[in-house]
Amino acid sequence: MKTVEVALSSIKPYWRNARDGDAAVEAVAKSIEDYGYNSPIVVDKEHVIVAGHARHRALLSLGWKKAAVLVVDLPAAKVKEYRIADNKTSELAEWQMPELIEELRELADPGDFQTFFPEIDLSRLLADSVGDAFGTPTDEEVAAAKDKLEGRFAEINARVLGDVVEVTCPHCAGDFSVSRREVLRDTADPDAAT
Repeated sequence: MKTVEVALSSIKPYWRNARDGDAAVEAVAKSIEDYGYNSPIVVDKEHVIVAGHARHRALLSLGWKKAAVLVVDLPAAKVKEYRIADNKTSELAEWQMPELIEELRELADPGDFQTFFPEIDLSRLLADSVGDAFGTPTDEEVAAAKDKLEGRFAEINARVLGDVVEVTCPHCAGDFSVSRREVLRDTADPDAAT
């Protein structure tokens, strides 16, 4: 395994790449512009991309002609496995929203990160999560809400009464009722909601 600088035109996208990175190219380009090219494209000995299709496209969109790549010396079967594993592992991690919100608040301009979170309105998230917007909860209120939420969703099935399910909001710990039909309407079994 070695890192070498190559012409981007000599790098070949894998012809059957199973991951569509179209939505990531703009964010990857912004990341490279803002923080540098710190995560090399991984290629096999023939310079076919193993990991980094979006990085390759982002570099091209930025007008780069050359870049360092990491050349792996793996058997063809292992290259296929690695390509799939590398693409899948990023999906397994989940954001811890309270920690993310605090990290974003410490940035000079959290709005700069909107490109990285297209599915979330960051300005609204940060405004909605400010303690003063709802009143700053006391330690006792936080503890009470936590106690109320613990195990609550595990009990939902046992609490189904007729056509109504009682639910506790994970954000405010308030109770509300939802029609069983609403809960089940998206199931694969069309008879389940009747």
